[in-house]
Parts: sequence; C-alpha cells; structure tokens
Amino acid sequence: MDHPEPWGSSDENSRNLPNSITVVGEHLDRRKSEFAKVELTVHPAEVFDVVDSVPEKADLEKLGAGWPDSVILGLLDILMDAEQGPLRDFRVVLERVWYHDVDSTRNAFRGAGRDAGRKILEAIDQHGG
Repeated sequence: MDHPEPWGSSDENSRNLPNSITVVGEHLDRRKSEFAKVELTVHPAEVFDVVDSVPEKADLEKLGAGWPDSVILGLLDILMDAEQGPLRDFRVVLERVWYHDVDSTRNAFRGAGRDAGRKILEAIDQHGG
C-alpha cells in the first residue's frame, strides 16, 4: 500500500511566485515590549533558498534571538499555509532590518516574518498570481 506524502506531491495544490516582491514585515507589541522590522524580497527560483544580505547580521546573531531563522520560520508559517496553496520554489533575500538590543526577541522576529508573509500573499493576490 502506498503511503501518501504528508504534503502531497511537490506540485499538488501549490503555486509558484509569479514575480519578485519586496515587503517590509513588522512586529510591535508594546505590552510585551517587542519590536522587529525586516525588509525582504522574494524571487522566483528553482528551489527554496535564503540569502542574508543585511549588514548587521553579526550583531543580530549576538542578540540570541534566532536571526535569521525566526524571520524565516514566521514567513513560512504564512506562505506554507496559504489558503490558495503553499508557495514553493522561491529565494528570500533579507535586505534590511530594524531592531532593538533588548526588545527584538525571537517572537518579535517571527512576528515580523509572519507580517511579511501576509504582505507577500496580498501582493500576489492583487496581481492575479
């Protein structure tokens, strides 16, 4: 008996990115004192890939907030669970980041990634992707 793959075949119910999209994802929670903001561009690609081009990446890694994984996990939370089907085969280029040494937590970066994911889906939907 064949066992179905948990995500189905790579093409089933998924969609590709129609063109490059740049967004700014932001997370601000004053009650928890959390802040993070990230500018990223997603590009059509042959496979999923991440490029960290932010100049502050060494400082961000020292924060202990899971840079850049927290942003990417938040982004994938949204893009892989999209109602229209998961987005596949794209490159994420992390371009700019705004952060605070204390208030930029794992949760803040993940929230910024989720916000970026929602904005990417909105842009795709607006352009009929």
